[in-house]
Amino acid sequence: MSVDTSGSPQSFDALRHALQERYDDLSPHLQRLARFALDDPNAFALETVTRLAEVVEVQPSTLIRFAKELGYSGFSEMQKVFKLRLIEGAPVYRERIYHHRTSLEAAAKDDPAAILNEFTDASIMCLERLRDTVQPETLAKAIAMMDQADTIYVIGQRRAFPIASYLAYGLTRLERRCQLLDFVGGMVPQQIATLRQTDLLIAVAFAEYTQAVVDAVTDAHIRGIPMVTLTDVPTSPLARHSEVYFCVDDADIHQFRPIAASISLVQSLIVGLSYFQDAKTDP
Repeated sequence: MSVDTSGSPQSFDALRHALQERYDDLSPHLQRLARFALDDPNAFALETVTRLAEVVEVQPSTLIRFAKELGYSGFSEMQKVFKLRLIEGAPVYRERIYHHRTSLEAAAKDDPAAILNEFTDASIMCLERLRDTVQPETLAKAIAMMDQADTIYVIGQRRAFPIASYLAYGLTRLERRCQLLDFVGGMVPQQIATLRQTDLLIAVAFAEYTQAVVDAVTDAHIRGIPMVTLTDVPTSPLARHSEVYFCVDDADIHQFRPIAASISLVQSLIVGLSYFQDAKTDP
């Protein structure tokens, strides 16, 4: 199978880059489609226009407009790129998540051990995906930014809060100047205003993104504060405003998603920073 449309992305990687570069210029409805396309490319490969429109809550004509915006003659031409991704052996990650979600629902009523097994298996799957997708140079750059910062500020709410708090704990154990912005007293906007360009903001947020965290990231971006973010997709408001970002796709097998992959990434940053600092002091 090949994609013949000239001037349009010829592979899924090229399409992903095109969406990232043009995301800010898209209308809100097209941005919603872009997020869904990157988050669940299997659906774009396998579902009809009508079904996708129902899931994303847009009109079918919006999907056609989305394809033409990216240079395709219509939706079917764009869909070939997503189908090609499957044929070429891309991981069917979402299908595995769906299997775990179905198994969890079947076991939830009377088999607690099966629930444990499903969450354990889902966490392993997320960890394997993290290992396969995080680039070594991205890790190295984030660690270098952490090392160079005068003070590291960490922010995260809701599901992201235990991840952010663990990162702050680890940095404190390394005796690094660190402050967890926990929203106690409602002073986070004022605290963000005190950040300097020699500091670093590390923000953690996943959809649905906590607006207060998004606002803090936007304010820091406008002021030129260096940022490292942990989020879910490249089109998230955190990724688009940060110099370095990590996308962690925690399996949505339940409303309480596993956070093993996010914690593993945070631990890698902490331990990596420790070794980086030791290497600088070695004679």
